This record gives sequence, C-alpha cells and structure tokens, in this order.
Amino acid sequence: MSIEFKKSMMARILLILSVLLSTCAVAMAQDTILGVLEDNTGHYAGDLTFRSVRTVFAKNGGDWRPLADDCRDQKCLITVTAQYPRQLTWTVSFDGRNLGQVTSRTPDDFRWYSSIGQGEIVSNGPVPTVGKRSIEFSAYGAPLYRPLVTNTKPYYKDPDAWKPISPSQDLTKRLRQEFRQHYPKLCRTSKADESKLEPFAYRDEDVEVVKAYTSKRGLSVARMHLQAIECNDIEAGFDIEDPWFVVDVRGSLRYLDAGMWLVDAGDYDNDGQSEVLFSLSSDNVGGYELFYDDFTRRARFQFNYH
Repeated sequence: MSIEFKKSMMARILLILSVLLSTCAVAMAQDTILGVLEDNTGHYAGDLTFRSVRTVFAKNGGDWRPLADDCRDQKCLITVTAQYPRQLTWTVSFDGRNLGQVTSRTPDDFRWYSSIGQGEIVSNGPVPTVGKRSIEFSAYGAPLYRPLVTNTKPYYKDPDAWKPISPSQDLTKRLRQEFRQHYPKLCRTSKADESKLEPFAYRDEDVEVVKAYTSKRGLSVARMHLQAIECNDIEAGFDIEDPWFVVDVRGSLRYLDAGMWLVDAGDYDNDGQSEVLFSLSSDNVGGYELFYDDFTRRARFQFNYH
C-alpha cells in the first residue's frame, strides 16, 4: 500500500468524521436545550465576578439528558467542547416570565473543572438579573446573582403554578416521620472526644422544615434540616446535607435528594407539565438536577470545583 494511498484514505476518514460531527451538532441544535445563566466568582483572588451561560440538559425524544460533564483530566476539558453546540441564543426566564435573550459561545476549552459547559456571553444587550447579589446563590460565600434558567426554545411558562407555602401541621408531621424513616439513627460529635461520634436521640420537633413549595396539581416538595451526623460517617464531623422530600399526586411521600436548592420551575419542553430545576450545592460539588414527569424521572449535570 503506497504512502499516497494511505494519505488519501486518511484524508477521506477525516472528512467523514468532520461531516459526522457537523451532523451531530446540527441535530443537537434542533433539540430543546436548557442552560443556566450564572453569576460567577473569579478563579483568582481579586478577580471580578462574571456572567456566563452553562449548557446543561438536552431533550432527546422523551428524555432529558445531561450534556457531557464527566471530565477528570485537562485533556478532557479541551476535547469535550466538541460535544457542545458552538453558539446558542437563549430565552432567559424566571417564575414563568420571559426576562429577555442572550447569546453564548462555547470556548475552545473549559480550562477549569468547574467551568465545564460554560459559554461566554457574546450578545451586546443587557444581561437579565433578578434581585440583588446574595451569598444564598454562592458556593463559597461571595454574593452572586440568582441563577436563571435559559432555553433555546421560547418555553418558560409554569402551568403547574409552583409557589412557596407554609406547610400544614399534618404535612409537617408526615415530613418529620419520613425524615426519621430515612435517618433512623443519627449522631453528634462527642463533647468528651471531638474525634468520635455519639448517638443523638433527636425528637421529631427538632427537625425543621426550611422551605416548602406546592403546585396546583397537588405535588409538594420540602427541604428539611437537622444539625446531626450520620453515625457511619468516617470523617466524623460533617453534618448531613439538608434533604428534600416530595409528595406526589397520589399523596405518597418519599425522599428526593439532598445537598441542593430550588432554582425554578417551568414547562421547558412544552408538554403541558412543569419541570423543576435544582442547583447542587455540596462539598466540592456543583451542578444541576432536573426533575420531570411528576418527579418520577430526573437528569443530573454534575461537576467538581477542583
């Protein structure tokens, strides 16, 4: 086989790969894609905050799927950008309202593990914000603007009409009972020896309902809090992360997840029911979790900060 023939075959292979990549990019661009307009701290001391749009989920058929998020080395942070659309124009929304549009562009590489999926805002108009900067929206204590959902389609209405509530005594009782079912045995740091744990016989009344939301279709979610440690925690000192519980349309109550807070709800695929988006907030973990089909299904986009 001559060298010229080998070169010709290689050129054809590269051409075919280029066409396939272009086809995939076009197909992705036609899907409903969700992102999050974020406010970010700089990567070095003294850096200014900056806005960007993180591309996180795509709707393929009946499923929401996360975009590529599992990078464990620097090479991946460069090559994974090929799996993201090069440029997207987004509708920005909050609480069922259209706040405007922005356009973002995927960089040549993401540089940092925590920047995977983040695109630079390249449009010239104002970038929407809601409220003031707050430490509530920050992983490391610097005040930031609230994250806002972005969609490549003009879908943002919330037909399920999610709203915050003060839970009834009956619901609070049920939530505390479900909390105990999920955490039957908890501990606290021993006062005599801080390197050890001792059993914590907590009362139901010790468990706090931090926040609760309900929809007009009868779904409810609630965030619970108790300062305690799982007894098998080998680190012996990290409190459990606030767990969330969901009441489904049949009235059944179950554990949902922990270490997250609610960003927004909306019918992002225009199927007549709202999806609910949470922000992940755990030690060295960020990202988003999207719940849909009455909380029976979920998609998770996750990254590490370092």
